[in-house]
This record gives sequence, C-alpha cells and structure tokens, in this order.
Amino acid sequence: MTLSTTVANRIHADILSSKLAEGDLFMTSDQIEKRYEVSRTVAREAVSQLQALGVVTSRRRKGVLVAQPDPVKLSARWVPMFGRVAGAKGFHLLAQWRYVIELGAVDLAMTHATDGQVRRLVVLADEFDAVAAQHGHNAEADRIDMAFHGVILEMTGNPLIAGMHQVLADYFQFSAIYNHPPHARKAIREHHTIAEAFQRRDLETVRSILRSHLLPSTAD
Repeated sequence: MTLSTTVANRIHADILSSKLAEGDLFMTSDQIEKRYEVSRTVAREAVSQLQALGVVTSRRRKGVLVAQPDPVKLSARWVPMFGRVAGAKGFHLLAQWRYVIELGAVDLAMTHATDGQVRRLVVLADEFDAVAAQHGHNAEADRIDMAFHGVILEMTGNPLIAGMHQVLADYFQFSAIYNHPPHARKAIREHHTIAEAFQRRDLETVRSILRSHLLPSTAD
C-alpha cells in the first residue's frame, strides 16, 4: 500500500468519525499536510483518490470539502472494468449479484408498483414476444428484456436499487461473454407470466418465475 493510499484511508476514517455533513470543510491542503505529516504531493494524491470515490471535493482557496458519494456512479465505473478483467468468472459473479438484487426487490416492487408501471411491463412483454418469436435473442430482444427487468426494479421506488440494476443491465447487454438463452419461447412465456402476475398482485408467482428466469445465468 502506498503512502498516499494510507493517508487517504486515514482521512476517510476521520471523516466517517466526524459530524461533518456534505459541503462542510474538512481541512485546507496545508492542514492536511501538517495533520498527516506528509508532503504536498502525497497529500494531493490522497485527496485525488478520495475525489475519485466521491468522498470529498477540492475547492481552490477553500480546501477539501466533504461530499456525498453516489454508489450508482461508482458502480458504473468499476463494473465494466471488473467484468472485462475478471472474464467469465467476473461475469458469473456479477450475474449472481444481479440475481440477488432483482429477486430481493420483488417484495418492494409488488408493494409499490403503480398501475402505469404494470401496464408498461405488459407492453414490454408483448414487444419482447414480437421480436424474440421472429428473431430469437437478437440485440433488440436483449434491449427489451433489460428494459422489462428495469421496470421491475423501478417499481421498488428506490433509485439506488433501480440504478444498480441499470449498471448491471448495461454490462450484460454489451458483454461479449453473455450467453443468450437458447429457448426464446420459454423466455417469452416467462415475461408474459411475470407481467400477468404483477397485474394480479401474485407475489409468489413472480418470485418463482424470476428465480427460474435468472438462475441459469448465475451458474459457472
């Protein structure tokens, strides 16, 4: 671990243990150098690391301010790189993460879904049917498929859950490792069944079909 990373970790810990809120001044650059007994270069590198994580912002003539990290934006940065570098293993780890997020969100989605969102789900199921029945799992079918699942996560009313899913959806849609399901008819039936179950507010059916729908992609 480099000295700048060590200092960044110490600054992060000090911010967490403080009562500072977003926008509050943490320290000036000079104060950071003195407090952590490091050179200006090391202090700048440490602050840059924390800026990349969204923990702080740096303002000229003002100093280092506490910031509010955006988990979705951070995930959008590292997920594609992780998937590319880790290869097939990374793909399956991310697929398992998606499985946990989506299946775990079903209760909230069922509770908070609006009539408009349910209607949109039905429309997307019909659109997927029209494309996949004729062309199988092509790029357009994949786009509709991801939009369908995105609506389910939007139903939770939680932008963090929906945002995380969108990051993963973008990765899977453009991943060269992604193995398209071989049976389009099965996927078509599952989309219709899920949409109809949301119309009936049938939680157990949605859970069961989603589990069957997503589980194959998590296998090594």
